[in-house]
Amino acid sequence: MAKFVSLSFWVTLAVYLALASPLAVGWIETWLAANVPVLGSPFAKFLTSRVVASIIWGSIALFIVAPGWRLLWKLPLAGPWLANRYFPDLNGEWVVTIHSNWPIVERLKTAAASDKITFDPFKDERPNLLEARFDVKIKQTWFRTDVAFLPNEKTPLLSSETISVEFFKSENGNRSVAWVYEQTNKQDNSRPLAVTDQPKFYGSAVLNVNEDATELKGQYWQNRSWNLGLNAAGLITMRRSTK
Repeated sequence: MAKFVSLSFWVTLAVYLALASPLAVGWIETWLAANVPVLGSPFAKFLTSRVVASIIWGSIALFIVAPGWRLLWKLPLAGPWLANRYFPDLNGEWVVTIHSNWPIVERLKTAAASDKITFDPFKDERPNLLEARFDVKIKQTWFRTDVAFLPNEKTPLLSSETISVEFFKSENGNRSVAWVYEQTNKQDNSRPLAVTDQPKFYGSAVLNVNEDATELKGQYWQNRSWNLGLNAAGLITMRRSTK
């Protein structure tokens, strides 16, 4: 989010508010003195320059750090406008479906090791993509976004760590996310990794965001076993969980 509204904007806003605050405080004090005299004097004693500065900085900190900005994104009219003007709130739980080209890579590997089996991906019928599902949690703050894949019993995934998430908006308003991650796999005597797998590798994806930000869809690729020519890629779809 900071890519679209940087920290310098908030600092500049705080400075201008601080400069304008004496005028606002003076106006309120004059109005109270004329209409509610009993509140005029206490108000003047309470709102010192230090208190005003603390209120300004505290409000900004609440907005971008707490994060209070999510409250604005939930408002009926302002929320959709802000999501479209800047970027939608992606916080929450997601269900991810991955379709990997690994069956094609495996057919090529098998054909290369055999004198009888052949496979030409340009001419022969290609096998179906391999499907895998994951539960994912996205934590999005004003300055950072983390995408965490949760382990399950059907895959060797142990943990995933977000390296970078970048948000992009095209001139026609289309929104997309570029994501780079590091995956760590389980490895123990009871469940050793396949010879074509690795205990740790990097991956990335470019995902398009649909209009109501309920689906992220695109392609991914990773460098697992790249030195053997066995790194796979495929399609990835992330949908908000309905649990």
